[in-house]
Amino acid sequence: MKDLKLSASTISYVKQEQEKLVASDNTKVWRVSFRLWKEKRGISSNNQIHLWFNQIALKLGYKPEKESDGYIKNSCKVLFGIDILMGSKSKQAQSVIRTLERVDYWSLPWADKLDVVNGVFVTSLFETDEMKVFMDQMIFYWNDKGVPIKFKD
Repeated sequence: MKDLKLSASTISYVKQEQEKLVASDNTKVWRVSFRLWKEKRGISSNNQIHLWFNQIALKLGYKPEKESDGYIKNSCKVLFGIDILMGSKSKQAQSVIRTLERVDYWSLPWADKLDVVNGVFVTSLFETDEMKVFMDQMIFYWNDKGVPIKFKD
């Protein structure tokens, strides 16, 4: 079942959908939980950061194939993403943090950190507000380094 947005104006619809689900097979028992609704990060923010990764790579003189191995993306994961994940309460984010702790990530040299985060979901675990922080940090950091990136208009 897809996520349903529950509010005063949608309560009848949600109840109707629950009744349909239960009626579809009355031998099953369902687990229902509620949590505060947060919009998931959009495709546009994902497209935006990947555009920036390529812009940064070009500005720094990397050939396009260099960015294809994710050097800039992984650098941004190390510089900003892991710290944002550490503040997340999601189970997936906490699982990533435990994995990083097992490999003693924080004591690794830069190149090894890049290798580790290459195989770890970071930005895909972000909620909308976390992605906004990541994008803001990218803008501040790279603009300070002389790479002018900004949100597309």
